[in-house]
Amino acid sequence: MKASRLKTIVLLIWGSIVLLCIMLSLVALADENVRALFVPVSGGVQVTTTRTPRQISQNATPSPGILYLPSATARAATAMPVTPTAPFTIPLPMAQYAVTLGPDANPLTGLIPADPAILNRRPVAVKISSFPRGLVRPYQTGLTQADLVFEYYIEDGLTRFIAVFYSRDASRAGPVRSGRYFDEYIMRMYHSALVYGHADKRVEDHLLESDLRPYLFEEQNNYFPPLWDSGSKNAENRLFVDTAGVGSKLSNNSRQSLRPPLFASLLYPQSLPAIDRIYTHYSIYSYNYWEYDPASKMYKRFVDAADATSLGQGEVYTAQIDNLNGTQFSADNIVVLVVPHIFHNEFDRADQVLDIALQGTGSAYVFRNGRMIKATWTRDQIDQPIQLKDEKGLAVPMKAGVTCYQVIDPESTISQTDGTMDFRFFIQLFKVTPTPTPFGWEPTPTPTKVKH
Repeated sequence: MKASRLKTIVLLIWGSIVLLCIMLSLVALADENVRALFVPVSGGVQVTTTRTPRQISQNATPSPGILYLPSATARAATAMPVTPTAPFTIPLPMAQYAVTLGPDANPLTGLIPADPAILNRRPVAVKISSFPRGLVRPYQTGLTQADLVFEYYIEDGLTRFIAVFYSRDASRAGPVRSGRYFDEYIMRMYHSALVYGHADKRVEDHLLESDLRPYLFEEQNNYFPPLWDSGSKNAENRLFVDTAGVGSKLSNNSRQSLRPPLFASLLYPQSLPAIDRIYTHYSIYSYNYWEYDPASKMYKRFVDAADATSLGQGEVYTAQIDNLNGTQFSADNIVVLVVPHIFHNEFDRADQVLDIALQGTGSAYVFRNGRMIKATWTRDQIDQPIQLKDEKGLAVPMKAGVTCYQVIDPESTISQTDGTMDFRFFIQLFKVTPTPTPFGWEPTPTPTKVKH
């Protein structure tokens, strides 16, 4: 009996020891799991590593000190400093930018017009002059009604606009001035008519001999109205147009199929450089800047009010006012396009007949909501608008609204200082050929600085 009792006691003691060992093992295992689940980092913040980090939302702000470790990977804590990864560095799937415009939306602006029926027509492109300054600026009208505006260099340090009207009309747009080679690219990309006041014979023949001839709206008797003569004795401010009346004069004014750009919000605006002012210095005569207005979320334009003393020095600016409605010229997007400026031959070089070859691809700078996006423009289809892609090859999201393009040459200089971008236009010095211009080829240069 005593032996049996002793045996029982030994078994109980042995069982207790085994149970205690099991319990200690379980505790140790649990403690190891806990230490694997939590890794201490700067500031005492702890982050679990047994789940995949969620996709960071659009407006998320990275918390200092947080370190996202790979899922199901345990590693010892380290005293090394940790730099948090900002949300915008995460690759973004194109699905986040899948935006489709409805049938009533304007493909040039992404907005729905007050009357969508106005889109059942061709766009109308109008050549609008800026020089001579004193003769033109008091009468310059219509830019605030355009959906797209391109400003480009023509000659003698001067620039000109080609404005595209589609979802809105200007009862008076102008002064209408002569055409250039560059206008062909706009006509083809936007399937537009072109309102212009004659051109150099080289340009005139090139346009008239092309398939664009039915859509050339040049000064002639049967186009009055919508063209109208102001009665001025100066050719610089005599001719204007009511854009609403152009379509009725065209043999084909049906709605065109136009590829829209990507209209979407910026997912991570804080990742982009903040730029408040965009300067474009074409010459001591023609210069401007766009200033971002946070209240309206638009860029307001200021232009040359007098000749500068040198490029970028001694400039005098004034707000650019549309004399049609008394409002300042503004835009939602500003795009600087870097495009080769070429001469086709020595005759063109002698008379400054430039071809700004908007074909192929080139650099671009897109400004919206006070931010800048470095981009590439591509004209991959002759009859469709250019595409803008960012440095990753993804479509640049444009803000819905008006876009203004500043066109410069690749030899121009570009600088960024704090919140300012400065584009200084430059092309190689003109070399007048000793070969005379052929008989009958009479250039029609824009009046130079003497009448500014």
